[in-house]
Amino acid sequence: MRNCLIFLLLLYSISLSAQIKTPSEFLGYPIGSKFTYQYQIVAYSRYLASQSNGLAQWQVYGYTTEGREQGQMVIANLPSGISLAQVQKNHQKRIAGESADPTLPVIINLSFNVHGNEAAGSEAALNTLYALISNPNKSISYVILIDPCINPDGRDAYVTQYNRRNFIAGGNPDPNDQEHYEGITSGRYNHFSFDLNRDWVWQTQKETQQRLKFYRSWMPMMHADFHEQSFQHSYYFPPAAKPYLNFISKSTLDLQYSVGRSFEKLFAEKKWLYFTSEIYDLLYPGYGDTYPVLNGALGMTLEQGGIRGGLISAKSDGDTISLVDRVKHHSALALNLVEWSLANADALKASFYGVHDKSRSNPTNQFGYYFVEKFRGGIPSEFLKILDKNQINYTDTQLIKPVSAYDYTTNKQIVLKPESKYGYLIPARQPSAPLIQALLDPTIELSDSLTYDITAWNLFQLCGLKAYGLNDNSVFGKQEIYGISAERSDIIPVEHQVGFSFNSTNFKLSQELIAFAIEIGAMVTFSDKAIPAWEMGEFAFITSKLSTKQRTDLIKKSEELGIEIHPMYSGSAYGPNLGSTHFKPIFVPKIAVVVDPANDVNQQGELAYFLTQKYGFKPSFIPSTQLFRSNLFNYTHIIIPDGKHSPLSNTNSILLQDWVKKGGKLILFEGARKILEDKDLVVKEDTSRHTSTYAMRERAELSNITSGNLLQVEVEKTHPLAFRINESSMYILNQISDFVRLPKDFTPVLKTGAKPNIMGFVGANKKSQLANSLLLGVKEVDKGKIIWFGFNPLFRAIPNQGQTIFENCFLYSEF
Repeated sequence: MRNCLIFLLLLYSISLSAQIKTPSEFLGYPIGSKFTYQYQIVAYSRYLASQSNGLAQWQVYGYTTEGREQGQMVIANLPSGISLAQVQKNHQKRIAGESADPTLPVIINLSFNVHGNEAAGSEAALNTLYALISNPNKSISYVILIDPCINPDGRDAYVTQYNRRNFIAGGNPDPNDQEHYEGITSGRYNHFSFDLNRDWVWQTQKETQQRLKFYRSWMPMMHADFHEQSFQHSYYFPPAAKPYLNFISKSTLDLQYSVGRSFEKLFAEKKWLYFTSEIYDLLYPGYGDTYPVLNGALGMTLEQGGIRGGLISAKSDGDTISLVDRVKHHSALALNLVEWSLANADALKASFYGVHDKSRSNPTNQFGYYFVEKFRGGIPSEFLKILDKNQINYTDTQLIKPVSAYDYTTNKQIVLKPESKYGYLIPARQPSAPLIQALLDPTIELSDSLTYDITAWNLFQLCGLKAYGLNDNSVFGKQEIYGISAERSDIIPVEHQVGFSFNSTNFKLSQELIAFAIEIGAMVTFSDKAIPAWEMGEFAFITSKLSTKQRTDLIKKSEELGIEIHPMYSGSAYGPNLGSTHFKPIFVPKIAVVVDPANDVNQQGELAYFLTQKYGFKPSFIPSTQLFRSNLFNYTHIIIPDGKHSPLSNTNSILLQDWVKKGGKLILFEGARKILEDKDLVVKEDTSRHTSTYAMRERAELSNITSGNLLQVEVEKTHPLAFRINESSMYILNQISDFVRLPKDFTPVLKTGAKPNIMGFVGANKKSQLANSLLLGVKEVDKGKIIWFGFNPLFRAIPNQGQTIFENCFLYSEF
């Protein structure tokens, strides 16, 4: 009977394989002979699902900014009568520590093409899908999730440009040929030029948000991220390089070594070159390998040499690399990985659930609890959104007893006293404990400074929150309703009411309310100094010229937007003197962003994302060649991103200066300062001696980099650009290459002190340049202003107080 069953299963597999078209048969060309468009990838995936006899389902989980479909293939071999929904439910119960079916299947996830120009990934995904569906393993229960193209917009940008630039069938192996260079739009990134492989934890982009919702509904036990590196390199696979996050579980590291040995055996048999344990580390939490690890999975990066490889390219060592070879390597490793995962299913499940069990019972976090104090204006919504998106649990509570706590503002241990302290309490003991540890513990230990991404990202310090780490939960009371600000008196005679006031906690909604108020005829102002019963930066809607209906409409609009406005009165007996010169007008900004191939493509995309998506503006993106053919006076703000800039011509410089003098606001990021030839913005020179052996040259270079750290800067609190910043110092995400001396004509809004605090890695040579440097300065030129950012406050859209200052450029521009 058993032999008969085996024969029938074999017959079924042969029959299924014979019926299903290969990728080449379906597409009409051999895989690797040309690049496949994303719609073709989706079409073949849907075809495979339809031919799988119920083995596979194509599940759509979203659409990109440009409207392309995002989906994953779910391939499942489950016991009779068990559904995918039951597996998901039981798996999530087990993660939470509830009793669940002990025979849960192993859950595997493979992802391809997060960088669109690493284009062999999706081709290999098609081969992998065909192999797993046409010849399925029926010996064990499993769920395999395969995302053949994480970044559809980026992939199609790459493929379209490649096809336009390639004129030779089969490709040109000359690496200098234009087919090996992308056009102006890099396929690496998404529509807004964001790197989706750095966005897993922050989830700023539409593609990431949709994918992570799908990912967290499944919580795979193994996730592999298939990439490509320079075509000059061979193939990289785990174990990962150091530095690791020092709290990664031993079971996860052991599995990395185990799967690495399986890959080594495969590559040895095929006589393919490879390297391991170099470059690609497990430190930054936003990667497609580190993020799964922080959520209990075995996560890994797999890198085939291929970027700029086209269809075929000659390498500097005399060898050549073809797309066919790149696809072959990825496909073979993907199938080897699935085979290894099924053979080691028990170990994968034990490690995954073991990490979650330890997280709930005995996590390695520095503190048992993290307390975030509420304050006037509230906790930034972006901070809470990150907690929510990553399923980090927190409760609303009140401190009722003194307690010893670590103060994130001073980086010292203090006695935290109640004094009406209300806030959110984040317990370490929960399934997300490792992720909490990565995001909220005070410091990240670096076992090695040779890393290829940022080295510090503490959310409390970036967001300027009053936060504390402690180990005693008994000092908190029950949930309380916390009134942020006292109501203004209702006994003031109504005839003295002249309008309404409010504080901005959400920039986009505030802009919408301000625009509405201006549209119906209200005057909108703010105070640039603290006066009795008034805060610096508080807004005033003067409604004395409005009808009763218009005032009612304004109140309704504020309620619709969820913005609390207060009745406002004038006269020395009741409120501020609104005729004071310290009340400055506010207008709806008209923004132009200068776009140019010389610009930093990521920052240009970040500006587009923030201005259009986050803030709801409709800016003009003007090519630099068109800027001075335009009427500059159509715009209140002109923004020039960082990039490889040169001084403007004499004529253009005069035109720009004239616009600024008559009230324009010129916002320059980092290297854009070079357009002005401003002698005030002087870069500090590196005066260090550089001596090193050849063998140490790589580490010697570390002395000259900032590597992405948190740098403490002093805040000029009375300046309007610093309104809504709570403390006199803050942390910025520092990736600065050029530090500028404190100038004479620029008012320093942000600058470093004599001994700034640093979290994360900074090279020794750069460290000597940190003190007394300008990070944000304003130069007033007649009626206008030049605002220079010496750092990028929009970097990857990671929440930080620099974004508040960038918003203030549009809220408080008339100072």
